Amino acid sequence: MAKKKQETKNNKKEKKEVVVKEEKVVKEVPKKESKKESKKDTKKVNKVNDDKVFKMLEFFDKYRLAIYGAVGGILITVLVVVIIWPDRIATLKDGTQPVAEIDNYTVTADDLYEDMKELYSISSLLDKIDNKILEEKYPEDDNMNDEIKEQAENYYKAYEQYYKMDKETFLSNNGFGSEKAFLEYLKLQYRRNTYAKDYIKTLISDKDVEKYYNDNVYGDINTKHILVKVDSSASDEDKKAAEDLAKEIISKLNDGKSFDEVKDEYKDKITYEELGYKSYNANLESAYMDAMQKLDNNSYSKEPVKTSYGYHVIYRIDQKEKPALEDVKEEIIDSLVSEKKSEDKNISYIALDKMREEAGLKFSDTVLEKKYNTYMAQYK
Repeated sequence: MAKKKQETKNNKKEKKEVVVKEEKVVKEVPKKESKKESKKDTKKVNKVNDDKVFKMLEFFDKYRLAIYGAVGGILITVLVVVIIWPDRIATLKDGTQPVAEIDNYTVTADDLYEDMKELYSISSLLDKIDNKILEEKYPEDDNMNDEIKEQAENYYKAYEQYYKMDKETFLSNNGFGSEKAFLEYLKLQYRRNTYAKDYIKTLISDKDVEKYYNDNVYGDINTKHILVKVDSSASDEDKKAAEDLAKEIISKLNDGKSFDEVKDEYKDKITYEELGYKSYNANLESAYMDAMQKLDNNSYSKEPVKTSYGYHVIYRIDQKEKPALEDVKEEIIDSLVSEKKSEDKNISYIALDKMREEAGLKFSDTVLEKKYNTYMAQYK
């Protein structure tokens, strides 16, 4: 049984170019949570993809000018205080005391705080709160660090490929002062996603798992196929020609020729591939998956199967026994989590809100409390 489980996992990881679903090559840079309350206009960053390659760069370009202005203002204020009143930094007792003065103008700690509330969105505060809560729930380990490094490398490669942007430019353009800051942000998002996933799992019952098992799980299916390639953007004439060739191949099979004989006869016009065993959750296009499931062992598709790659003639060789529920339970739960996230785009935000509530989040500042309530209202 352990061997069977391993085979299922291996099949899940296999990806054949001909029929594998197209994945998004470029992800957006991960974005911090929405900042509706900011008064600054947002800059939009070009997105590269098709559904969806963990939705991304908006956070960094949003409020860039505001953040730079705030940081610059704070640094200047600090320098003035340090240079003029170095002994006053540690002696501020309340918000009415001045932090800087010029001629007849005085800036108090309260003044600075009020400006910072306007310039920084609520998400900056939530980053600090969430990071504190989640660091305790999900301590850093090798698996986390490996995942974060892999994500970062994927971003670097994607932006180099599509925007001709090196790592340093990528970090600078997206508001990160260093690679460490970028990795820390990815780590926060990783922890948030992990918490949301764990929360959604609590909403999945054993009955849900059993129903999914009965409706969707089947034994691995072994297939090979002939593909007549045609691009989805090709002319109707070219698409018709490809479909007709696939039908001609099927006609030869109907006349008694073997699959191997036909693929050799048309080798200059087709692509042939032996996919091997594929599980119920293999990364294949649904049209191919549906067709191979409906076929009997040692039979071929009587009509061409259309995918984004062209027209397939599929031959089903055989099928393994259906795996036991316990062997695929975790995979099923992961699939159900993904389904729930697709059905309810706000569920992850709701999960994090509950996490903060359980941690006893309270606001001493009514303005910030109102901003948070307004922010969360869009997800409820």
